[in-house]
Amino acid sequence: MLFNSLTFFVFFAILVFILSHLNTNPSRKLILLFASCIFYMWWNPALIILIIISTVIDFVLGKKIQSTPSSRKIYLIASMVSNLGLLGLFKYGNFFQENLIFIMGFFGQQPSWTHLNIILPVGISFYTFQTMSYTIDVYRGNLKATSSVLDFTLFVSFFPQLVAGPIVRAADFLPQLDEPKDLSFKKEHFLIILRGLFKKVIIADNLGRFVDLVFQNPETYSSTIIIFAVLCFSVQIYCDFSGYSEMAIGLARILGYELRANFDRPYFSTTPSEFWRKWHISLSGWLRDYLYISLGGSKNGTFMTYRNLMLTMLLGGLWHGASWNFVLWGFLHGAVLVIYRPISKRVDFERLSRPLTLLATLFFQVFILLTWIAFRLVDFGQMALVYQKVLLFDFNFNFASIGLGTLSFFTTFFIFMLFWVLHILSRYHKDLCQLVLERGPLFQGAALFIAGFILYFFWPAGETPFIYFQF
Repeated sequence: MLFNSLTFFVFFAILVFILSHLNTNPSRKLILLFASCIFYMWWNPALIILIIISTVIDFVLGKKIQSTPSSRKIYLIASMVSNLGLLGLFKYGNFFQENLIFIMGFFGQQPSWTHLNIILPVGISFYTFQTMSYTIDVYRGNLKATSSVLDFTLFVSFFPQLVAGPIVRAADFLPQLDEPKDLSFKKEHFLIILRGLFKKVIIADNLGRFVDLVFQNPETYSSTIIIFAVLCFSVQIYCDFSGYSEMAIGLARILGYELRANFDRPYFSTTPSEFWRKWHISLSGWLRDYLYISLGGSKNGTFMTYRNLMLTMLLGGLWHGASWNFVLWGFLHGAVLVIYRPISKRVDFERLSRPLTLLATLFFQVFILLTWIAFRLVDFGQMALVYQKVLLFDFNFNFASIGLGTLSFFTTFFIFMLFWVLHILSRYHKDLCQLVLERGPLFQGAALFIAGFILYFFWPAGETPFIYFQF
């Protein structure tokens, strides 16, 4: 069930209607849990079993970790093994098998088994990380194990963020379940949802058609078109993912719950550390707190610090998908973090002059743009070709080969420029939705008219899944 579908709007309207007629907190939580199960089972009912397994295991082990301090490490290891085992089997089983077959073939061996063809459950990377953070926090003493099965199950399966984040931590969400939550129909909540929907449907989906067309056969296109496609993809993935996160946040607020922001204008970042404080904030924070720090962080000398940075980013890249291109993407980000660390001790990037700040931002954003090529293209042959066309410019400015027609190309260009106009405005006024609310009725009416006009004329045919559903 997609947020950008009519089915979901009907589903959410029915849920809100039922919740508005319930007066007790336990009954509301039960209905929310039931709705969350329906939401997830809409794709494949059988896969709800995996969420149930993860929930039962970590609920029991969380209580064991707290009640038996002498054996708490064993129970934590059991939690890690079970969660990573499920994640490894269902997300990386096919990947490991394909690489094993390749290695065996390299040595002249032909395996007798057939392909596993394991289905990737939607959102498994997100809810697995949530349940693992719970047991780790209980082990560290940062959180008390909950005694409520209902609360813990709802924490794991809360539908707004279940399949594509933000990754929610138990310490943030479980306390919200203690008190009754009233439905909230504030204008700003609906504007957040509308902003997320606008990002996803109008910007990401429209740019995605052009990006898919070019990257299907990049060898047939000039450097100019390839570079524009890479630029469009950088906007597409940001709007697709941040759009989902904002819709999740807005939906949760209507239901009375608060989710943390997941993006903070990362394309204005000047340094790699700043970028990862602003891009997919819930994941980068999770990797920092539960992986980088667990590896030792920066406590054991320069070499170990660099090792920990690189391992964190390599595993962060692999988290995004069972493919070597994601490992490469993680390696590139790990390498630039390693290079940046000693430089940051000598250069205060926050106190650079304005021209130097703009230059540093431009330089780093070009690097981010180049890494998106590794993220987008699974085939290394196509990836090498795209890098070649980007880095060795062919000075071919002919747009006739794109096959979209002149109107379609200018539509793509209009959507691309529309994003950057709005994104630059957000730099000077962080919350454009709040800006609209602060203005008078005439300004609000004009803003709604323009938004409605764009939605009507640029709403694409069909429903496109969110990119991060595959992760």
